[in-house]
Amino acid sequence: MEVCDVIREPLFQPRMVHSGWGIDQYPDSHLNTIAHAGFDSILLFTTGLNSTVGSRKIKGILPGDIERNGRNYRDFNDIIYRAAKYGLDVYIYSMLESEMHPDNPMAEEYYENSYGKIFKECPGLKGVTLVGEAVGFPSKDSNTAMISRKQKERLGIKVNKPLPGWWPCKDFPQWLNLIKKIIRKYNPTADIVFWTYNWGYAPEKDRIELIENLPDDITLQATFEMFEDIIDEKGLYKRCVDYTLSFEGPGKYFISEAKAASKRGLKLYTMSNTAGLTWDIGVIPYEPFPYQWIKRYEGLKMSRSEWGLSGLMENHHYGWWPSFISELSKWSFWDPSPSSEEILRKIACRDFSKTVTHQVLKAWKYWSEGIRYYVPTNYDQYGPFRVGPSYPLIFENVVDIPAEWYAMFGNTICYTDYNPNWSHRSDLNKENLLKKEIQSLETMKSFMEKGIACLEEAMKLVPENKQKTGIEMLRLVKFICICIQTTINVKKWWLLKSSVKNSNDQKKIKELLSCMIELGRSEIENAKSALPYVEEDSRLGYELSMEYMTDPKRIMWKIDQVRDVIEKEIPAYIQKRCGSLLG
Repeated sequence: MEVCDVIREPLFQPRMVHSGWGIDQYPDSHLNTIAHAGFDSILLFTTGLNSTVGSRKIKGILPGDIERNGRNYRDFNDIIYRAAKYGLDVYIYSMLESEMHPDNPMAEEYYENSYGKIFKECPGLKGVTLVGEAVGFPSKDSNTAMISRKQKERLGIKVNKPLPGWWPCKDFPQWLNLIKKIIRKYNPTADIVFWTYNWGYAPEKDRIELIENLPDDITLQATFEMFEDIIDEKGLYKRCVDYTLSFEGPGKYFISEAKAASKRGLKLYTMSNTAGLTWDIGVIPYEPFPYQWIKRYEGLKMSRSEWGLSGLMENHHYGWWPSFISELSKWSFWDPSPSSEEILRKIACRDFSKTVTHQVLKAWKYWSEGIRYYVPTNYDQYGPFRVGPSYPLIFENVVDIPAEWYAMFGNTICYTDYNPNWSHRSDLNKENLLKKEIQSLETMKSFMEKGIACLEEAMKLVPENKQKTGIEMLRLVKFICICIQTTINVKKWWLLKSSVKNSNDQKKIKELLSCMIELGRSEIENAKSALPYVEEDSRLGYELSMEYMTDPKRIMWKIDQVRDVIEKEIPAYIQKRCGSLLG
């Protein structure tokens, strides 16, 4: 046989990821693992030179605790130097203040002191990612409130128009040209990535007009699946409000901007989440739904052929965790390479044995079908699906999940006072919508359980030296089922509570409250069932920016909270409204 080299090329460059070790923490061991997983770039949340994001003001935590946090210092040049040893580039993800409009006479000096200082002192940086909500300046576009988010918070005022970071402002090109001028003075080849994450809901006309006026030598980044409206086969309306794998993409928002970028000849990237996780379930390490990921890969490759998609941002602050999904994406993003299905078969054979490959693939197909029944809503992704079984059941007394003082976001990105609200679709009946969502999630859970049964049967034949992989995977998917059940129970709870609040029939009120008590008891048992899983695997119940929000401590807090509601709060309410307790 003739010996020869195999020459392959990557389909996408860069492939950017945030740290899965800790927010902006990159020890050599993690850099090495990132490089071996096929990524070529890392991201640093940046608030200034050698400064990354620190703690926010967490609900229920004293401000003095926040002030003692020193976790936001990072030596950028040290990270750049060490990353380069593993072939990794470094991008900053800008969270720099943008309090000055570019036509202000002092604007160049102002931005020189932030962007200029960083790129002057860190010549090894590859580039910068700029996203509306993080860099929104006080635009003069009359479609907006014309003040920055920082100004709004400082002044404590209410606005009736979107902030500039949430609208494709006409003067963003002016701002970008100034930022570009300052950065390129120190790094002529810096990759300046402009990300349109925040305004996919805006009229296409306004979005495309902005793209048509962007500088020629920057990169446009559009999220792959967001803002897509879907009506499933049972008539359930869904919108991809944030990152989700339930819809593989590309969505109409991405396609419209990809076409415009291609027409302009702009370099095009996308936020794809193909490191293995989205906001579908907030406290898991990765989503084990390979066939749905493969559908996303196919969409990305099509976008490469059609519109010149060349780079990927593959996760956000939930970070990257090694998994067979990131391995699948690694090999799927090379040319030539076997098909994704063949790669997946090889992984199943290697990790479980040839004997059970078919059963393992069958389990993965069930799970991959299940995620398609997930319902991506703000009130779930920032609610019960954000933290799973530690999510409380609120009756009248609103509570916040206890958070660690040193967490970047802690409990501030989880809203416990559940309120299903489609602000863009006021015509939707909440009760009917939630009932359909419950049905869809019950279907999702049934697919998860079918896959669990397949894998458990396969595990009887898996060699002892390969058991660990299967045990960890089963633990993960069983935990996902618990998260699904919590979300179903929260929806049922809200329906019952709404009926109680809207009824004046004392008999009916007592019946409804009795049902709520039983539902509360059921959710307590569901939460208890998660305890062994989070005790056995500390990566379950954790998300980097929130830290531990679904560990044994928080789950026990939730169990106590629900007990208080069903044993004290509801009986007191019955006494107040009905004059007697339940029989």
